[in-house]
Amino acid sequence: MEKLEELLLIGNQKGDLEASNLTLCVVDFINTLDEWEFVDKLARALYVHTTSHGVRVMTKNYIKIIGSSSGMPVTFSSENIKMVIHLPELNKSDVKLINAVSIIAELHYRNIQKHSEILHFALYDALTGAYTRSAGMKLIESAFEGVKRTGRKAFIAFFDIDNLKKVNDTYGHLKGDEMLVKFAQTCLNNIRKSDILVRYGGDEFILFIDSDNPRALMDRIKKSCEVQFSYGIVQIKNEDSISELINSVDKLMYHMKSKKKRKQECN
Repeated sequence: MEKLEELLLIGNQKGDLEASNLTLCVVDFINTLDEWEFVDKLARALYVHTTSHGVRVMTKNYIKIIGSSSGMPVTFSSENIKMVIHLPELNKSDVKLINAVSIIAELHYRNIQKHSEILHFALYDALTGAYTRSAGMKLIESAFEGVKRTGRKAFIAFFDIDNLKKVNDTYGHLKGDEMLVKFAQTCLNNIRKSDILVRYGGDEFILFIDSDNPRALMDRIKKSCEVQFSYGIVQIKNEDSISELINSVDKLMYHMKSKKKRKQECN
C-alpha cells in the first residue's frame, strides 16, 4: 500500500503548492480504510481547505454532498473517484490543491480496495460465501457470550451435506462444489443479519440462530434447498460451553445421518 510520504511527494511534484496546506487536507482522509468514512472525510477536507461553496464526492458505492451548488462547478475525475467542487471563481491556488488531492485520493482509494479484498478473503470462504472457520467461530463465540449474558433465546445448528463424498467420487469435485454452494446460498438467503453461517469443515457448516423460533428457519431452508443434508440443533443454555454445544449438536447431526443410512439400507 502507498505510504503517506510518497503520496504527498506526488502531490508536491505537481506544482509549487504549499506543503502544509496539502498535508492538512490529506491528513483528514488518509488514515481511514473504511470507504464511506474516506468519502465523507475527503468531501469535508475539500470544503474546509478550499474557497468552495459546495463539494460533491462520488465513488461507485457512496456519495457525499456538502454545501451548495452555487458558483462555478469544476470536475476532477480519476478511475474510481469523481469530485465536483463549486468555486466562487476559478483560481490557480484551489485548482492546484484539488488536483493534487485528487491524485492522492485515487491512490489511497486503491489502498482501501486492497484492504477490503484482504479482509474479505480473511472473513469469508471463497467457495460458499459463508464465514471461514477461524473468523466465524470467533463471531459465534462472541454471540454465544452475549446470549448467556442477556438470557435471550438462541440456537446452534450443525449441518453435514449428505453423500458429498459419493458425488465427488462419481461426478467429480466440481459437482460436489456446486452442492456446497447451493446449500450455503440457500442458508444465506434465508437467515437474518444477526445469524452467523460458518463453513466448519469440508462439508460441515455451523449456524448460530439468533431467534426463539429456529424451526421456522429450518423449515424454510429444507423446503428451498436442492441439496440433501443432515443436521442437529440445540438451544444455548447458561451452563454450556461452546465446545460442549458443538459436541452435542454434532452428535445429533450424526444420529440423523445414521438414521437416514439405515432407512436407505432397509429399502
